[in-house]
Amino acid sequence: MTRHRFSTEEITLCRRSLLVWYDKHKRKLPWRDWHDTDSNIVAYRVLVSELMLQQTQVATVIRYYETWMNQWPNVNSLASASEDDVLKCWAGLGYYNRARNLHKCAQLIVNEYNGEFPRDLDIMINRLPGVGRYTAGAVSSIAFSLPNPILDGNVIRVLSRLRCIGSDLKKKSTTDHLWSLAADLVCPERPGDLNQSLMELGATICTPQKPKCTECPIQKQCLAYEQQIHQSSTDIEQCSTNCTFCLKPTEIDSSRSLVEHYPRKKVKTKQREETSFVLVLYRLNSQLEFLMLKQKQSNLLSGLWSFFEVISPPDFDQMNERKRKTFLIEQIQHMSCNIDDIKLAGQCRHLFSHIDKQYIIYYALDDLSIPTAQTQWFTEEQVLTSAISTAMKKVFNVALPQIKLRAFNGKKVGLESIHFPG
Repeated sequence: MTRHRFSTEEITLCRRSLLVWYDKHKRKLPWRDWHDTDSNIVAYRVLVSELMLQQTQVATVIRYYETWMNQWPNVNSLASASEDDVLKCWAGLGYYNRARNLHKCAQLIVNEYNGEFPRDLDIMINRLPGVGRYTAGAVSSIAFSLPNPILDGNVIRVLSRLRCIGSDLKKKSTTDHLWSLAADLVCPERPGDLNQSLMELGATICTPQKPKCTECPIQKQCLAYEQQIHQSSTDIEQCSTNCTFCLKPTEIDSSRSLVEHYPRKKVKTKQREETSFVLVLYRLNSQLEFLMLKQKQSNLLSGLWSFFEVISPPDFDQMNERKRKTFLIEQIQHMSCNIDDIKLAGQCRHLFSHIDKQYIIYYALDDLSIPTAQTQWFTEEQVLTSAISTAMKKVFNVALPQIKLRAFNGKKVGLESIHFPG
């Protein structure tokens, strides 16, 4: 068990080496590029960046972060924003509960804490929506210089390799031990920078595959690297036959380096495949307009505007086009068109985190439907700029050219190519 902890000397060496390396090699990222001495502003910037970075790559987040901060530079401006505007700014990042939680956080901080971020870790975790132990640790250490640890995917990887933690990450005993290791390393003088150095090391050097061990500032404190030098699973030193953290020789895959065995690989959950019928309803007044539905809070894209979507029945492959259209009419209430008005536009695919989604897209002229509290007519420009998911923009991209051809009697009016990111 001793080998799975840091000695006092190792803690000192790791802190010193990490901070020197971080000061020299840290990436220039917009959420680090602040000149404010107001810790409340810093806390807000950290909170926004950390929630955006959950499940999302840095390169993708940068553009969204800069747009967000230009629109809502502080917690008060975000608190006064509408949910529609917040979701519109977030559209394309996915995991939309993150945006709603940010909005709720801002409103709660303004209404209950007079616009000042709470500094107490327990208050952050228990009162701020969407803020867990990791996010609270990041905000408190970076903005308020409080010596609280963090543990995200990058830090887990670094610590697992430093101390050879090869046990199942789903076990509470494993995560508890990793949190205690992170707490050991936090530097009281520069807790925010130390935490960020661990994240930075995991993101740029201690990567999941092909880690750059020769460039690592704490290579000499890394037990996984020490094992790799031996280049043999039979040389792995075991604490004891009952050690719950050590990898067993039978768990070593010779096709990978020993360092890459830490942390233990998670078993990936296969995305389920799902097919939906989508109906794009349009009308032509002075310009084309499209009827859209606001998704319920319980839906996958809750709070966003969407075209009319129906999960296809299990036997949809055996259904002919007329049966599919009949099924659509039976399921969708907000329409006044008949079966002969509905035309097939094509298909598109979108990958969600847990769903491999296939959309079969139809369109129909519907100039009689009256908008309700849940529906609204959108112009083409509004579809492009409103709180609409990337998946629905892909659907629109397929349907729009054919709708224009039909609406304008085959004349190629405004059929310039459209491209949506993602």
